[in-house]
Amino acid sequence: MKNGDLGNAELVVAKETNLDLEKHLEGCLEHRPWAVVNEPILWIGRQTTASVEGGTIFPDLLGVDSSGNLVIVELKRGKAPRDVVAQLLEYAAWANELSDEQLFATAERYFSTREEFKDTDFMTAFCTMFETEELPVLSQNLRLFILAEEIPPAISRVCRFLRTSHGIDVTCIDVSTFTTESGEVLVSTEVKVGDENIVAPKHTENTRWSGEQPARQVVREAVEELTHGKKDFIFAPKDVTAIILKKHSSFNKSTVGCQIIADCVNHASRHHYLGGDDRYWWIEKGKYRLYDRERDRVTTQR
Repeated sequence: MKNGDLGNAELVVAKETNLDLEKHLEGCLEHRPWAVVNEPILWIGRQTTASVEGGTIFPDLLGVDSSGNLVIVELKRGKAPRDVVAQLLEYAAWANELSDEQLFATAERYFSTREEFKDTDFMTAFCTMFETEELPVLSQNLRLFILAEEIPPAISRVCRFLRTSHGIDVTCIDVSTFTTESGEVLVSTEVKVGDENIVAPKHTENTRWSGEQPARQVVREAVEELTHGKKDFIFAPKDVTAIILKKHSSFNKSTVGCQIIADCVNHASRHHYLGGDDRYWWIEKGKYRLYDRERDRVTTQR
């Protein structure tokens, strides 16, 4: 289905089902973070074993976003228990003390288990995924996610308080799963906490874009200004960044490449995520042009 055209859409029956969320969704998110987080994430750990005072903890998913912020995701089957907030904060306290060297080591241990990342170091993986030539300052902010089939009001209330009164970037998401007659699994999500403004973040120089326009729209307008709509015009993320920074000095440079990839029809990384739009055509590393629907053909199955 393209551009919201429902003429050729096919309706299928899908029944709500109970999957092992902590197993199946963890695997889904590992390969398609866009399905829930709505942006690319470079995962650097799954069920990472970490020693803390009093025992051992196992964060479900540990990752880094395009700004270098650490992302921690905790998944719960059924109704999220009250202690999930304390559990997530314990993970956050541990992650907040990791040095860059510890992050690199954690990532490279994880990469050795993923075929697409084998023999890849952290910097190479980061720069490749986010189409950038420089590594941002890491771990300036933590982003915490709780995913469950049901987020109780008590947990929503506490997380909203942490977000709006204490500047902790925590998001709570209800997840529902459905199975079609052919066996396909569909995932539906609803953000219960996460749309509220974050008060007094720890740092401001490298936080996510919070302007009136969505980051994707800012990038699109800059590309249009640069190319004047010419589909043969070849551009690089740095060219787009230069235009954006003239108007929005606080815009994060790392976000530009990320958003271009997300809307790029044929970039390999884009196919790991859901939610992208057909807008750009990848030529080679660092080089793009506008997508021409008449002549460009995607041979990779999406």
